[in-house]
Amino acid sequence: GNEVVMASKLGGYVCVWVRLDPVLKEKGVVVAEDIDNDDDDDENNSCGETSSTIHQCRKPYAEFKVPTATGTTLAIRPPTLGNYYSKKETEILVAMGCANGAVVICKSGILASRPGDNGITRSASSSSGGGAIVGDTGGDDTVVVNFTSFNNKEDDSNNNSDPSGDIIATVGGGHACVMSLAWHPTIPNTFVVGRKDGIVDIYSAHTTSDDYYYGNEGLNFRRVHRLVHSSFPIRALSYSMPDGELLFAGDDDGKLYSYDASMALPSGTSESFNVASPVKLVACALAAHKGWIMNLCAFPDGNKVATCGSDKSVRVWDCGMGLASGTPVHSFDGANEGWVWGVDCSSGAVGSARLKLVSCGNDGSMQVFSCSE
Repeated sequence: GNEVVMASKLGGYVCVWVRLDPVLKEKGVVVAEDIDNDDDDDENNSCGETSSTIHQCRKPYAEFKVPTATGTTLAIRPPTLGNYYSKKETEILVAMGCANGAVVICKSGILASRPGDNGITRSASSSSGGGAIVGDTGGDDTVVVNFTSFNNKEDDSNNNSDPSGDIIATVGGGHACVMSLAWHPTIPNTFVVGRKDGIVDIYSAHTTSDDYYYGNEGLNFRRVHRLVHSSFPIRALSYSMPDGELLFAGDDDGKLYSYDASMALPSGTSESFNVASPVKLVACALAAHKGWIMNLCAFPDGNKVATCGSDKSVRVWDCGMGLASGTPVHSFDGANEGWVWGVDCSSGAVGSARLKLVSCGNDGSMQVFSCSE
């Protein structure tokens, strides 16, 4: 499907890109800015790349600054969850952490399509109003997507949305600095925060289903859980995939925690979310890494989790007894030269050759691991 990519840097600066599904490009769908960038490739190739790789240097579709954010933590709200009940397009939101412990949630200027919408995209000047729309791509029409008009503040006649970067909620201020963020994969408007003092907080917006249905959703967040098992900074957080039954947290003491969050899943009907149910610690690898755990990611099958750390290693853990015993399924020591800052897993079928694990290190390199065995 289509992809919305965001990146942040120190000072709270955010850039937004949109990458269309390759299948759509074959159908003739293009992005207006791509045409402009192609025209300027020869004149403005600041990256020094050839025409075959110039797409890597394209300018963002939106740029904004959140002054209160540190720029070190950023998480996009899953667009499908924003449309859980909604009958209209929903803003793609981004959460960013602040030094005062708050999480700011702001608009990206791009909308996720309504459920079942078979139109590929619409521009900001469409009758629906708001920003450019991406999402459901069931239609076969050939269109040109315009991502510029939603960010044009000089022309308000066709722009009914607030500018990108507008803060719509500030959550959990007055606590230790935010070190990590992760949205719940199945419960709308629920996210977890890892703090510098080792505390893990889970927040949820207690909004009724009727508000979602009629498009009156208001994001009034409250803290529903506080986990206090660590006293070291929590730099790594992730829910298990695809349903968020487990919550993983890694701290600067090299410990990897696993919490049972299954009772916080929808119960009874699709309109009932029991987010206040207990979240219990079920396992802890006391020496998952010999140093800080910098990042972690859950495998798509929900059975494994990968971690990386300042000890130059990448490790894969079984979410059951393997984590409890402190013995990884695989350990790649010296995966990168220097600290391993990030690790992530592809969304390919488990056990297939398409499933890959990738790590990025302090040396600027990326290592790709096969997960087929």
